[in-house]
Amino acid sequence: MQIGDPSRIAECSGIDTVADFRRRDIAAGGEGAPLVPPFHAALFGVADTRRAVLNIGGIANVTFLGDPALGHGPVTGFDTGPGNALLDAWIREHRGEPFDRDGAWSAGARAIPELLGRLEEDAFLAEQPPKSTGKEHYNLAFILRHLEGSEAAARVQATLAEFTAASVAGAISSWGQATAEVVVCGGGRWNADLMRRLDRRLSPRSVTTTDALGVDGDAVEAAAFAWLAYRFVERLPGNAPAVTGAAGPRVLGALYPA
Repeated sequence: MQIGDPSRIAECSGIDTVADFRRRDIAAGGEGAPLVPPFHAALFGVADTRRAVLNIGGIANVTFLGDPALGHGPVTGFDTGPGNALLDAWIREHRGEPFDRDGAWSAGARAIPELLGRLEEDAFLAEQPPKSTGKEHYNLAFILRHLEGSEAAARVQATLAEFTAASVAGAISSWGQATAEVVVCGGGRWNADLMRRLDRRLSPRSVTTTDALGVDGDAVEAAAFAWLAYRFVERLPGNAPAVTGAAGPRVLGALYPA
């Protein structure tokens, strides 16, 4: 579903507008997501480091930056599972807050091993890439289905943080075994408790942020779609078939003139 009306944006702004990037990839048999891995490669790829870029939005996705010079193959990536979605849904339900600032609520409680075990049986985690997911799957109803009715709310939040970290680490361990460095962007990097859990589970890999590399981690997603618009204007493909599963490279998007 395309959110936002590019015709109205072009009309109100007086600026040529490029939008609707996913449908061409879907038409070519792809998932239509994630679309950011080629941009991650253009911005963060380095010749001497096996690096993964982890974007933690509502859903988390990872990009493995291949290095053909080292025999590491093409750029690959996929959605790993929940990012902030479950944490935000649970604190909104119990505290009326939009998110767990700094992860303070989850950090103050212990995870529930039995609940964590049930969450880790989620079928999406076992699917092979290419794959994508969304809040239609990871939402409050998903949490409630796994509860037994007596869990303390703070301990559930801690468990959701651990589940999020575990799902990311499991994906990287399974599909990016040679990864030496994980670079994090997106709103989830502000959750200090989640970042600590990721650092522990991803050890001995180093975990840093795009900010440490000079790129605002809140701007990476927006910059990626500006890059995709540039690719459209230049009639260059914007997708990575190894990521989305499309039949081949495609020019993505449509132009809505001012």
